[in-house]
Amino acid sequence: MQIASPDNRTVGIVLVGSITDLLFFYIFIHIGTPWNSAHVISFLAGAIATCVLWLIWLQATALAQSGIRLFSTWIVIELFALFLRGGVLSALVEVGGWSPTTAIIWGVGVSSGVMLFSVHQWILPSDESRTDPDSCWLSFTITLIGYAVILRIIYGGSVELLHEEAYYWNYAQHLDIGYLDHPPMVGWLIWVFTTFIGHSEIAVRTGALVCWLVTAFYAYKLAYALGGLRMALGTLLLVALLPFFFSIGLIMIPDAPLVACWAGSLYYLYRSLIKERSAAWVGVGIFMGLGLLSKYTMVLLGIAAFIFMLANRRSRHWFLRLEPYLSVLIAGLLFAPVLFWNADHQWVSFLFQGPKRFSGRFDFDLPDMIGCMLVLLTPTGFLAAVATVVSRKSLFSDAADTGNRRAYRLLLTLTVIPLSVFVFFSLFRNIKLNWTGPIWLGILPYMAALTLPHCRAPGSKMAGYAMRAWPATLVAILLLYGATLHFAALGFPATPYPPNPFGMGMQHLAQEIEIVVNDFERRTRETPLIVCMDGNRLAGWVAFYRTKNAGLQNEFERAKIVGNTTGGHFFGKNSKMYRFWHPNGTHQNRVVLLIGRKRSQFADEMVQSRAKPIGDIEEIVYQKNGKVAGRFFYRFLRVGDSSSFSKNSK
Repeated sequence: MQIASPDNRTVGIVLVGSITDLLFFYIFIHIGTPWNSAHVISFLAGAIATCVLWLIWLQATALAQSGIRLFSTWIVIELFALFLRGGVLSALVEVGGWSPTTAIIWGVGVSSGVMLFSVHQWILPSDESRTDPDSCWLSFTITLIGYAVILRIIYGGSVELLHEEAYYWNYAQHLDIGYLDHPPMVGWLIWVFTTFIGHSEIAVRTGALVCWLVTAFYAYKLAYALGGLRMALGTLLLVALLPFFFSIGLIMIPDAPLVACWAGSLYYLYRSLIKERSAAWVGVGIFMGLGLLSKYTMVLLGIAAFIFMLANRRSRHWFLRLEPYLSVLIAGLLFAPVLFWNADHQWVSFLFQGPKRFSGRFDFDLPDMIGCMLVLLTPTGFLAAVATVVSRKSLFSDAADTGNRRAYRLLLTLTVIPLSVFVFFSLFRNIKLNWTGPIWLGILPYMAALTLPHCRAPGSKMAGYAMRAWPATLVAILLLYGATLHFAALGFPATPYPPNPFGMGMQHLAQEIEIVVNDFERRTRETPLIVCMDGNRLAGWVAFYRTKNAGLQNEFERAKIVGNTTGGHFFGKNSKMYRFWHPNGTHQNRVVLLIGRKRSQFADEMVQSRAKPIGDIEEIVYQKNGKVAGRFFYRFLRVGDSSSFSKNSK
């Protein structure tokens, strides 16, 4: 198929589509359509105009030969442009405070730029790029990596926080060297970036992006050392796009620093145990220690490295050297603050993450764990992971290639040992979705080498299946990310939100709560304590968004809001760290604003025995982008004195 290279007609077609887009946007804004809906409608109008002109131009050349391929490619490109533009608009309007009528000019410019670039690369490629599959794959790889990174950046400040992120923001407001459910690294990182940037979504999430960059850097370095540039770029592509690694680069949870430290530890363990570099043990100690400050799961990587040193004859000599023990000492010193905090709090964090995880009812969760791995890696990624074991002989072209074989055994051990722990645990207890995420970093380079196109020939039918599925898989999940983020930030026309979606509308809910609180304070001259009856979820959101809505950067005023918001441990619920920040008995004889998702929560026996109602149960309906997102119920009560609180409250 011969298609002419882009010329002035290409620019003209895109320009006509852009003008149509702008005209429709201003028309719909003029008749009162919300700007977030007007942007989608006008984009579709511009896309239709562009499509018609493309059909007129190409019908005599390529349409008859490759109409379906060209049309499907065009649809994908238009969707990429729409989601990217939505992120730019939400960043400019929601975060930057621009007017929609000004921001749309930049948005149209971005979508037009995406179209021009994509036409040149994918619809009307040059003869050279069309006949060179390696060049085509390189362009495809770099484009997808760049798009994935840009999505994180532009949506990071306009998508509301998940309840975990808001809870960890509260970590940063109660800065400490330890916490009940996790080590302190996530709180420390949030504190650093919110201190310098301000208390906003993008500030909370900047640490996640920084951690992802560290992860990508060390994953790239390890893959490059193992197999050169192709393996390194393929690994970087998987780190950028696989669901688990995409999410930890956007969402600020303990897994973000954990994965960064896991990647650094893998690289320095490779340098130490395979390349025999003594100085690399310092890097192992630093990243192991920082990883333990991030999440206790890091200990599994240390155990796996120890087992490899025992099992591998050429690595046993390190037991007689000083460097590994220095590495353990460095890690121990970095982890010492958590030990001190636990010693001062009856070892509650270790008990919470240890014996309490093994207590409770029996739950055979192995099928769910496999399902979690399919979600974290995609089915294609899971197939690629299995192929690294089935097709391992294909990774080594020379039978005497002992160094690469040892490296493979090391990284496979560092993957299989932690995985086996989770498999064993899943036989009788529940496994959470994200638990196995970091362990796949060890075999990610081999997944890239065996199954990504143009990295090497597939070594088995299974690897071949994965290789053929990767391009469509990567494009599909990237479109899914874009659509999800666009829906969370801006929504879609005529598309309602599901009931009580996590995070969506929390800023408006906080505004409504602020109105209720201010009205009560004006009438009674009392400041109520806000108690949220869903454990620790809503309390984090309310504290964060009341602070953000008030524009409070003053530490004293912010601490006042945070100090007046807590979880449901006052009434027997498990609110994790809130019971340490707000111990029972510290708010006796005080008015409480009790908030719950159901009316029945106000009839709870413990609520009735500990508090006297003040007024009726009222309802708050909160919105997101002008659409109902959910509802909560609230009631004012006055709690009794400290003697009314049970010492055994959770």
